[in-house]
Amino acid sequence: MGKLYLKTYQWVLRAVVELLDLFPPRRIDKNEFALRKGTLPEDFKAPDEGTIWVHGASLGEVITLRPFLKELASIYGRQRLVCTATTMDGLRQLQKDEICGFATLLPIELPAFTVPFIERVRPRVMLISETEIWPLLLDTLARKGVPYGIINGRINEKSVRMMRLAWPIFESAVSGMAFAFPQEKQYQRRFKILGVKEERQQQLGCFKYDIAESMPDTVALRRQYGIDDNRRLICFGSTHPGEEGLILDALDPLWDKLDATVIIAPRHVKRVHEVEELLRARNIEFIKVSEGASSSARVILVDTMGELRNFYAISSLVFVGGSLIKRGGHNLMEPAAYARPTLTGPHTFNFRYEMMALNRARAVKTVKDSEELRQALTLWLQQPAEFSEMGARARQVLESMAGACHRTVSSLQQLGYLPHV
Repeated sequence: MGKLYLKTYQWVLRAVVELLDLFPPRRIDKNEFALRKGTLPEDFKAPDEGTIWVHGASLGEVITLRPFLKELASIYGRQRLVCTATTMDGLRQLQKDEICGFATLLPIELPAFTVPFIERVRPRVMLISETEIWPLLLDTLARKGVPYGIINGRINEKSVRMMRLAWPIFESAVSGMAFAFPQEKQYQRRFKILGVKEERQQQLGCFKYDIAESMPDTVALRRQYGIDDNRRLICFGSTHPGEEGLILDALDPLWDKLDATVIIAPRHVKRVHEVEELLRARNIEFIKVSEGASSSARVILVDTMGELRNFYAISSLVFVGGSLIKRGGHNLMEPAAYARPTLTGPHTFNFRYEMMALNRARAVKTVKDSEELRQALTLWLQQPAEFSEMGARARQVLESMAGACHRTVSSLQQLGYLPHV
């Protein structure tokens, strides 16, 4: 019965693709559509020993995969790594990082596209970051004898419910999973509910804690962005609709005594125009990064992709967004990697484990609204040394939680899915 449902899904997907062929959306150009059909360059040739296929859905997953990809590249060589992303932003980041030998978009999971792709890429194993479970693709991999599994695994309850409701479609993909490495116990429990056998799971931690890295050349970064060497910066990163207004409310009484430049980096670049309108409505002078940022303006508005960590590295204080509104927060360990004192709102339910660890170490400060944010900013102006100590403690917390990438590679080697070198 499951095969019948999977075949029906395949027919529906084929009909959708054929409609897109006839009436292509304007937002998808021909090159992108070709990549989504599994098209590879004519001169592409997989190494004789096969490749290691690593997949990350979007920009966030691709960035989190960096330390893992670096470790794989250091062991097996970058030419053996084939990396795919679901989104164009993710692909652009893979191409920019140049860690893997070849990067492209994940093909649409019709066998007509995936079979030729797999035959040319010749993967030894497919490693899927976090939760992406594509039933037709994974069924095709199983038919081709290619093992696959989840690394850095996480899954929410909504996804579990959805896949259980459509179980006849997902059953083959889940039951054929060779391994799953969830980040923590709650995800391990959810994978078990989904149907992944307990003996195939290992709780190995989270890749995002492996981002502790040496401090970049902050002088060069400041010069790149046109920011004076001694100018203090406050970075509001990954902000969402409704948050920028609260942030500006907190800053309104402080502008005259605020000896610092404010950086605002919306989570989604497409919202930059919306933030521009907010700043103009309040007569706040700003300049966009794409126009040549300068600390002479009160606000630097980040309208470019993939640069948030650079701004975290050169900032004196960081606020991580998605937390003053009920979004669940964003990665608090990114500023911790640079020992930056960090503020967050109360809504961090996507990062409960990190918040517990940071709170235990007094390494983060939570503000519930614009008034408490204003008070925290005022306190930072008065006691910067105490906030610097908080940032140092955050870095220590991050270092204590690291190691998931190495554990994952070791487990894959022990299970025989990656060779010992």
